[in-house]
Amino acid sequence: MIIMNRKTQIVRNHEERQLIVERIVALPRDLAWQGWTNPKHVARWWGPRNWTATIYEMNVCPGGVWRYRLSPDDGEGEIAFCEATYREVLKPSKLVYVDSFADENWNVVEGSEMLTTVAFEELNEGTRLSITTQFANVEQLETAEAIGMIEGYTDAIERFEQYLNQI
Repeated sequence: MIIMNRKTQIVRNHEERQLIVERIVALPRDLAWQGWTNPKHVARWWGPRNWTATIYEMNVCPGGVWRYRLSPDDGEGEIAFCEATYREVLKPSKLVYVDSFADENWNVVEGSEMLTTVAFEELNEGTRLSITTQFANVEQLETAEAIGMIEGYTDAIERFEQYLNQI
């Protein structure tokens, strides 16, 4: 199923257990890469609108860890602690990491692992940003949809482009 939201395209592929989010952002690829890999930038746009990202650690290299918290600005909603471990880093074109929910002590919640690939493709009009999240099973994909991951990614990519165009 394909969903268009403004400039963001969402593909939900239940057969492959994937959620694909794609958007052409009006940014040069090197700036898009910096915006996705520098914690001072990521803290300004990561997550849905009206949520704040706190970056505790971000070591963008194979085996490196990214630990972050997402908190609702109005206090309504559950705080999410997450930990990602980078598997592949090909500057400035590709990131592959396993993103997982964690508890406040950074213990990964079993069964929450999501293999995520972020591709940065240079185009004349900017950069095609493609995020592919691979789930272990269809139920995990459906749960991600139910908790608002599609809206969260859409908001985050819009915030990403807006923020980076202002710096």
